[in-house]
Amino acid sequence: MDAPTGFLREVAVWRDRAVAGNRLSLEELGAPDAVGMAGGGGIAVTDVSTRGLRLRLWADVARRLRFESGGALPSGEMHVYLKLLSPAPCAETRYCTLFLGARVTHVEHADGGVLLGLHITSRGVPEKADKAFRMFDAGRYGVKELTRWCDEVARMGRGILPAPSPGLDLEHLLAEIDAVHACGDVQANRN
Repeated sequence: MDAPTGFLREVAVWRDRAVAGNRLSLEELGAPDAVGMAGGGGIAVTDVSTRGLRLRLWADVARRLRFESGGALPSGEMHVYLKLLSPAPCAETRYCTLFLGARVTHVEHADGGVLLGLHITSRGVPEKADKAFRMFDAGRYGVKELTRWCDEVARMGRGILPAPSPGLDLEHLLAEIDAVHACGDVQANRN
């Protein structure tokens, strides 16, 4: 499904981080290779399903992640952190936050950037006693929290849930400002 505007609060991407067994520490993970806030930062999620994602990378981010030229699909795993706003007005938790392992299935160069198709292979669950993730296989069945979020968005689109307010979200003022500037930059690049 198309990722609705305003529901992606944060996204971060890491490329080629080795996972020893099924554990990934924050030390091994390191700083993200690309970060986007509320649609800004040169990276956006354009499509979401329970088993995959489609990311749009602006040219500078594509270069940083080494996707600037064509060729064979990259091997190695990517990791993606998502913070998604729940569209349900009475949701138990306001956000769905996920740390995912993914394999690149598609690379398309278009409009001064790159579209990446990712198949979700694992899901990271924070360890309680250490600064690390325990990675669990998600390649076959997907991620239940992402399934729930996709279902909420689909119900919103069918009128079962109210549409989100297009107004200012004061809890995320800085991200809102970044998003407005990012939209302005995209419009300027199109002209």
